[in-house]
Amino acid sequence: MTTTLIETPAPDPIADAIAALTAAARRERTIGAGTPNEHIEPVDFGEIACHVITAVAANVGGVEVLLSGRPGSWEADYVRQIVQSTAGDDDTELLRYRTEPVRIEFDAEEAFDDFGLTGLYERDVDELATRSAAADDALFEAYVTAEERARIEEIRAATTNVIGTDDDALFERSKPLMEEAQAIVEAITQRAVAADDPLAAALTAAETAEETARELWEQDQAAYREAYTAAIRQALTDRGLTVEVEVVEARGELEWDPLIDELHEHARKNAPLPMTGAAPDWTSGTPADALHRAGLTYVTRAQAVAR
Repeated sequence: MTTTLIETPAPDPIADAIAALTAAARRERTIGAGTPNEHIEPVDFGEIACHVITAVAANVGGVEVLLSGRPGSWEADYVRQIVQSTAGDDDTELLRYRTEPVRIEFDAEEAFDDFGLTGLYERDVDELATRSAAADDALFEAYVTAEERARIEEIRAATTNVIGTDDDALFERSKPLMEEAQAIVEAITQRAVAADDPLAAALTAAETAEETARELWEQDQAAYREAYTAAIRQALTDRGLTVEVEVVEARGELEWDPLIDELHEHARKNAPLPMTGAAPDWTSGTPADALHRAGLTYVTRAQAVAR
């Protein structure tokens, strides 16, 4: 038995648009409802067509974007006249016809990099990691026995080639040894904790501060993303617009839109940084420099949270 596969034709948006407009043109409207002059007549298709074309122009970012395929044609000239006659020359008025959300591509980490915050964070987390390693080494040297040290050295020598390897079989063979080494280190730490040694408290504080800094970095990006979105919504509200805003991860897929560019510029200048609750300070260097001067580094903030 032969099975015949029937291919589903690809959607044709032009055919769909014609069908939708045809259905709209065939509708009727009631004039003078509830009065002696009440009567039925065809819809005002001229108004419908102008509204539809203007809404499409608003959705794609403006009439010139809409007509960019052949802006000098006679057809383009008529469409331009329709849009301008319907919404006027003011871009704000055109936005009122938009039916799609304003899509904003945004990458908080990229913005933080521009502000110098990535460098600030990386330096701070490296410093905290160095403190954690130093505290770990001090505790290890104070509590390790000769036998434990010798065994750890044996394991280290036997697993030297495992670090960074792509050999899964080698990694699996070495896994029991690495787990044994980890158990020895944990036993050493537990002896220090049981002895109520300040070295154990220092290690815990250092590790907590390092982990807190990493969490703050993620929280700051999430908070700034929300602030950035709120700033864009406020910019639209200030124009008397209630257009929905949809923030998406930056992928470089959206076409350039003068409105989007303007909204990005507004948000970049006005969205408050979560560290200060104020807009980025560029008066004396980068926003990261301003945070450093204010004592709002990831080291100081992490230590404040850990206390």
